[in-house]
Amino acid sequence: MDKNFVIGLVIVLLVIVGGGLIYSATKNTDISPNATSTPQVVQNNNNTNGNTLPQATVPLAVTNLSVSPSATTAIVSGSVNPKGAFTSYWYEYGKTSGLGIKTSNQTMGSGFVSIQAPAYITGLSKSTTYYFRLVAENQYGKVAGNQYTFETTEGTPPPVGNAPTTKTISANNISSTTANINGEVTPNKSETQYWFEYGQTPQLGNTSAFSSAGNGQTKSSVSISLSDLESKTTYYFRLNAQNQFGTINGSILNFKTK
Repeated sequence: MDKNFVIGLVIVLLVIVGGGLIYSATKNTDISPNATSTPQVVQNNNNTNGNTLPQATVPLAVTNLSVSPSATTAIVSGSVNPKGAFTSYWYEYGKTSGLGIKTSNQTMGSGFVSIQAPAYITGLSKSTTYYFRLVAENQYGKVAGNQYTFETTEGTPPPVGNAPTTKTISANNISSTTANINGEVTPNKSETQYWFEYGQTPQLGNTSAFSSAGNGQTKSSVSISLSDLESKTTYYFRLNAQNQFGTINGSILNFKTK
């Protein structure tokens, strides 16, 4: 057999076999399960109404210029926005602008709405000018409102009443997306308002509408209905009440949707 013919035949066979291998490799690459990637799903941290809560920050404090003094007491007021973290407030006061005395701390919620911040100051001197201001603090910092003055008055009796009493009561009528949260309020002879706080952590974060509990001496049952909740989720809540003598917080309870 011709030597050149044999060499040519071998070259043709190598080309055919090599082409087949290249085609097979290309075909296997096209159907590889690694050719398509799965996108990552990012979940948002939403509140119960489906809206993302703002970033928590230092609170806001606004001192109210209006004061109700008597001969030895004064009712002072202002407002505090907790800005997403549990916030306490108090008043600093004194006979000079240096202040030097403070009321006891009272606890606000952790929502993002401004809430009235009253306090009752006792043990004052008659016919004396006092300086005062509202101070609020949470885990992000402390702020003070503007400083004002008031004067105690001769012959004016102190106000009647006391701070309210409040109690958080277990939730009921719980479904996969709704629940009733409950409590009890006693106004203690002073016009009182109440509201609930709730959320998916003990930090709460959501605030209900403010409602009147009147000014009586008897205990009243109060309740609100929550909707648009997430199923199989634990929610925390508490009842708060407030009148001119101060702010009172109920204990924090919880329930789990079905």
